[in-house]
Amino acid sequence: MLRVWSSCPRRTKADPMAVDSIRKRTSFVPQKKIEWRDHQGQGVQNWIHRTDKPEEKWIEETTETIGSWRDLSRSVYLRWALTINAMHVSANYYENLADDRRLKTETLRAQNGVAVKVPLAIWTGGEAAERYTESQELIAAYGFADMYGVIEDITFDAHEIFRRHNPHDFMKGPEHKGLRRKFNRRDEDPESWNDAWSKRFEDWRRKKLYEGLPRVALSYWTSCGLRKPSTYRHTEITDWMDTIKMFGVLRNHITHSAPNVTEELSDCCAIKGSMGFAFEAGAELKVELFHLMAIECFIDQYLTALNMSLLELVYGYGHWAKIDKQFR
Repeated sequence: MLRVWSSCPRRTKADPMAVDSIRKRTSFVPQKKIEWRDHQGQGVQNWIHRTDKPEEKWIEETTETIGSWRDLSRSVYLRWALTINAMHVSANYYENLADDRRLKTETLRAQNGVAVKVPLAIWTGGEAAERYTESQELIAAYGFADMYGVIEDITFDAHEIFRRHNPHDFMKGPEHKGLRRKFNRRDEDPESWNDAWSKRFEDWRRKKLYEGLPRVALSYWTSCGLRKPSTYRHTEITDWMDTIKMFGVLRNHITHSAPNVTEELSDCCAIKGSMGFAFEAGAELKVELFHLMAIECFIDQYLTALNMSLLELVYGYGHWAKIDKQFR
C-alpha cells in the first residue's frame, strides 16, 4: 500500500528533525501527509511504502523519513538565505543612515577580573553598509559547508535505518558477541539493546567518516541493492557521488580558508553533474548564494531519486513509470 506526502512524518529514531542539534532545531517547511485516496494529483514529492512484511520495514521507515530530510535541507538553506537577505537589507539601511548616527559593535573584555562589554568598532552609515556587503560572501561559504553537513546527516541516517532493520552484518565477529546476546534478548530488555546498538552504530560512523562521504553514500546504495530509477537516462549513481565529492572538496576549501581554487576543485567542475560550478584553478575562491542554491537543489533531486529507487525495489525495476502515471 502506498501513502503520499506533499510534504511531517511521525518522529522516528533516525528522523533528522527529532534530534536537537543546532542544524536540526528549526523546521520551516514541515511535510504534510496525505492519504493516497485523497490525493488530487499535484504537489506530491514523497511516496511512503506501507507494509506488514518485516523485510520491508526499513523501506517503510526510510520513505517516511524522506519528507523530514527535505524539511531539514530546505530549513537549513532558508536560514542562510534569510541571513544573506538580512545583510542586503541592512546594507541598504545603513547606506542611508543620518550623518550624525553610528553603528556600534561591542565585544567582551576583562576589566578587574570581570567580563564587560566594550566597543570594538564604531562606523558611519557608509562604512557599515560596506562591511555588511563584504560579509555576505563569508555567510554564503559557511552556509554551503552547513548544507554539506545535511548530506552527511541524510547519508548516515539512511544507513542507520537500513542497518537497524538488518543488523546481522553489524554483529559478526567475536568482538560483537555481547551485542549479539543483547539482540537475542531485545524483547526482554529493549533499552539495553537500543543503547548497545546506538554505540555500535556511532563507532561505525566515526570510522566511516575517514573514508569520505561519497564512498559512504555509494555503499548505502550498494548495501541496500538499490538502482537508479528506471526512468533516469542521463546520469548514473556514480555521477551523483562525483557531485557529492565536488561539494566536499569545496567544503574543505572553506573549512581550511583556502584563498584560491585548487586544481582538484577545478577538475571536479568538469564532471557531468557539476551543477553549474565553474571554479578555475588559481582563481580567487568566491562562494556565492548560487552555490547554496545548487547544493539545495541537488539534495532535493537526490531524495527524489532515492524515493523512486526504494519503491522500485519493492514493486520491481521499471514499475516507477506505471506508478507515476497512475498518481500524477
